[in-house]
Amino acid sequence: MPTHIGTFGVCPTAQADTKANPKRANFPTRKYDVDKYFELLYCINKEKVKIALLMAIRDIVYNGTTEQKHYLKSLSNTYMMMFLLQWEPKLAIYFQTLASKLNIFVCTSILIPAFSEYYLEPENRRHWNLLKGAHKAGITLYINDTILDELISHFRMLRNKYYNFFSRTESIYLDDENETLFIDEILIRAYFYAKMRGKVKTYDDFINNFLDPNLRTPKEDLIGYLKEEFGIKFITKEELGVKIDSDDKSKLLEKLKERKNYDIKAENDTDLILTIYKIREKNNENSDSGIFGYKTWWLSKDTSTYKAVLDAFGDTKYPISCYIRPDFIYNYITLTPNKEEVDTAYLKIFPSLLGVNLSFHLPSDVTETIQSRIAEFGEKQPAQVKRILRQLSDKLKSDPKLRNNKKAISHFLDDELKKLKES
Repeated sequence: MPTHIGTFGVCPTAQADTKANPKRANFPTRKYDVDKYFELLYCINKEKVKIALLMAIRDIVYNGTTEQKHYLKSLSNTYMMMFLLQWEPKLAIYFQTLASKLNIFVCTSILIPAFSEYYLEPENRRHWNLLKGAHKAGITLYINDTILDELISHFRMLRNKYYNFFSRTESIYLDDENETLFIDEILIRAYFYAKMRGKVKTYDDFINNFLDPNLRTPKEDLIGYLKEEFGIKFITKEELGVKIDSDDKSKLLEKLKERKNYDIKAENDTDLILTIYKIREKNNENSDSGIFGYKTWWLSKDTSTYKAVLDAFGDTKYPISCYIRPDFIYNYITLTPNKEEVDTAYLKIFPSLLGVNLSFHLPSDVTETIQSRIAEFGEKQPAQVKRILRQLSDKLKSDPKLRNNKKAISHFLDDELKKLKES
């Protein structure tokens, strides 16, 4: 069989390129052809590859072996070397956000995922270990009335949602882990994962790890739990001793309402953002005192809302964001001198995966539609509903574009559930 040594080696099915016969390869042999070939494959399979990678990474994060964590830690060490050699353009930002003594207000976007990791192996508790390690390193962690009220409201919402949509149809979600794709609340998903593994029996047992499941004394329960477990202190408005300007609040609230799904969330974020800035003013924190100037921050994943601050006030009044990302806390802990080393479980978390969003479930409007239908039919005909969900899950795997197509999913469910009524 004739062979041809092309750009990428020997191709046994190709003929040599000549002026008379410029190209007759059954498989691309030149770099341009190979690039086009893989570009075509990428376009066809982009969503499927994306899903496969997300699920694989998620499995490593939550159920990673020692070898996998060791490999990721090696990657992290390589990145840190590049960082210290100033190969990373964000080097200046890192040192500007460091503090010799940080006072951190912890957002619900960190606390709620931390609660969800309760039944994971210690080395896989990303948010949990972040809070533990930060407290151990000497960082002062706080929640205030705004954060606490939002956390309590979240647990009330979870209770209502569980008993309205999931309590009578648990078997549908427990039979196949893929069915958790249809659950949009991370704590409810965590409950089902824990129950699948025999670590908890009821939803109330799961919530009882953090507070009274009947929510009789949620404020006292959460204040005590967060203090005991993570060293997070509750600080009142009176203790903060700051007053928010009403004009500033109105300006920022207007901009945040454009970015938030709920007005109450915009109001909470407005209060907390302006509180952080007022504390900085009160304590004379500023960037002129060196790289360790600012000490008060809001630990949150939702750093994009700082754009609303810039829209409301320009870039002169509040030139430095009030947010500090989880990644920064990790780098602060690892680079701070004269601090006790974090324990083995904490070290195993590197490289930091906290800056990566691994949530993989359907959009909220789609999950609400599915949950309503399951609640309506699941108790009466659970076996048939399981079959329908399996079919829907298979459709989503083969055609990822359906994930954002509420109309198509609703139409599918309507047709299938109509058949149940008629049978």
